[in-house]
Amino acid sequence: MDFLKIPLREIRRATNGFSKACFVGSGGYADVYKAKLDFFNIDGLSSMEGKSKDEMPKISKTVAIKRISSRVDEQGKQGFLTEIELLTSCKHPNIVSLLGFCDEAGEMILVYEYAFKGSLGDYLVSGDKTTGILSWAERIQICLDIAHGISYLHTDMEGKPRIIHRDIKSDNILLDENLNAKLADFGLSKSHPMNQQPSTIYSKNIAGTTLYMDPEYMATGKYKRESDIYSFGVVLFEVLSGKVAYDSTYTNENDLGIAPVARRRFNEDTLKELIDPNIIEDDNDHVFSLNKGPNQDSFHTFSKIAYQCLAETQAKRPTIEVVIKELEKALELQGETVVLSRPRFSDLVLATENFVEKYYVGLDTIGMVYKAELDHFGNNRLLETEGKNSGEPSKKRISVAIKRITSREGEQGKQEFVEEIEMRTSYKHPNIVSLIGFCDEGDEMILVYEPVSERSLDDYLKSADKMDIFTWIHRLYMCLEIAQGLNHLHTKVVNPQRLIHIDIKSANILLDKNRGVKIAYFVISKLHSVLNQDIGMKVYEDPEYETTGKLKRESDVYSFGVVLFEIFCGKLAYDLVYTKENEKGLSPIARQCFDDGTIESIMDPKLKEETNEDISSSNRGPNRDSLDTFLKIAYQCLGEAAKRPTMEIVIMELKRAINFHDTKPVESR
Repeated sequence: MDFLKIPLREIRRATNGFSKACFVGSGGYADVYKAKLDFFNIDGLSSMEGKSKDEMPKISKTVAIKRISSRVDEQGKQGFLTEIELLTSCKHPNIVSLLGFCDEAGEMILVYEYAFKGSLGDYLVSGDKTTGILSWAERIQICLDIAHGISYLHTDMEGKPRIIHRDIKSDNILLDENLNAKLADFGLSKSHPMNQQPSTIYSKNIAGTTLYMDPEYMATGKYKRESDIYSFGVVLFEVLSGKVAYDSTYTNENDLGIAPVARRRFNEDTLKELIDPNIIEDDNDHVFSLNKGPNQDSFHTFSKIAYQCLAETQAKRPTIEVVIKELEKALELQGETVVLSRPRFSDLVLATENFVEKYYVGLDTIGMVYKAELDHFGNNRLLETEGKNSGEPSKKRISVAIKRITSREGEQGKQEFVEEIEMRTSYKHPNIVSLIGFCDEGDEMILVYEPVSERSLDDYLKSADKMDIFTWIHRLYMCLEIAQGLNHLHTKVVNPQRLIHIDIKSANILLDKNRGVKIAYFVISKLHSVLNQDIGMKVYEDPEYETTGKLKRESDVYSFGVVLFEIFCGKLAYDLVYTKENEKGLSPIARQCFDDGTIESIMDPKLKEETNEDISSSNRGPNRDSLDTFLKIAYQCLGEAAKRPTMEIVIMELKRAINFHDTKPVESR
């Protein structure tokens, strides 16, 4: 314990004699100060056994210094000693760390790690929400952090007794710079001796904070782990509502605050009226959040377990393990919150000089694509982390792709545009270009994509010399990554009334500096709809689309088959070598060569040269099994629609082709 003692003179020096400049708050008969202080690195103490105090390592860090006031009833002193005793036995990411203490000259001072985001109570009370509006998913994660901390306290383990906190409330939950939650203030806590069966604590002196207190404990003086569960239930409803338990909204209705109000509303099925409106409203003019508020399933799961925590009797409350399981389920049901930038149309006009030709990079069925530099606005909490919080969202200048949609008009067009944004953001995948923003001013409908690569696969295929850098194994992995992105789009459709037409062609496959692949600028289309426009370039078009006018997933598989043969041949599907022979380009020629057994005659000559046995297997040309497996699945992709493979089968066969070539098995992704 001696290594935790910090001299009073050092604390006075760090706080300038407990000056107002260092003061950050008060409560619970203590004042709290923020200061930079040198203290022993307790994480490294295990390797310092047997060494003197002077040899132990010290670190300098911003800390919270809690100066406890003396009280006639000695409760302050008892709490001081309890915190030292319990926190020195606790080590968990969701329990605040005690870094040191001082008991000189009648002072009772505790030194903790500093919570840069303050307490959860501060967040709930703060009207301006300077921490940033917490999304529903972030709120569930904070609750999960707290639950894991409680579970740790309630569990008996070597070197740590079973602990009942007895004062769980939002003011005693701290948030670090990454919004990780940590339980704090153990002055009222009680511990069970290690290796002893759980038992009930009886107390004549009821202690805690009334609006968070277990009603059975208040009536009988009987305190158990389930009493902490009740207090946590109050916190869960605080997080849901964005208000503290003692907010006048609740105390005006019931003297006991949020708990009885939440129970009543749950039973009346009106609990949704308590949801914090901040998680439903837009962040600001620059940022738009999707999936920020709770969806129905997540809300139901969260509110049900929170309600169970508030059961009037201890016997009816769930264990903390059950609570954790349900919160994890609620988080999984909610999914990811996506934050999109909302650049002004004037900014887009400025970035592209009013969409002039020099910024133009391509087009698809619904609009024209431009490349330009733009200010990208991110989550406004980033600024605070950097110590630059000015109330404005953070921004940085990045290169983006800007797609200006020209094929949709009127209210219906706008509605479809919004639906597309929602669906696009649900398809996040490492092999798909991400949507990062949009503009919908007036009649404009513009989508902004993540920083784009300098080159597409199309650029490489236009020059035989550029394709020389891709060995057979490189090409196989490239095909696999395209297939994985395409399969993600085919299998993760949220709305069954829609399908994805990805417009698969080499011009829409981007390669980053590490030759990683991303599919770009796909189009979301009505299921079985007939498009009046040509779908991409004719050489990539499914022949059955011409006769039926219907888009299917199999149409994308056909287009992907064309790309597979492009990569195999090292030339574009519309290269003059092919279009002179057949106006539909590479596809019919590849099918004919496969049927004739002459497919290797159109193989990229560079791959044929890679036959030197002295070079590594990763640089050699294809062996027979690898080549046959690749060609067979590519050929099947170009077959009749009903006989084309699914993308799951394509992925499986491409992995087989890789494993035939490379002795190191490819991992499933």
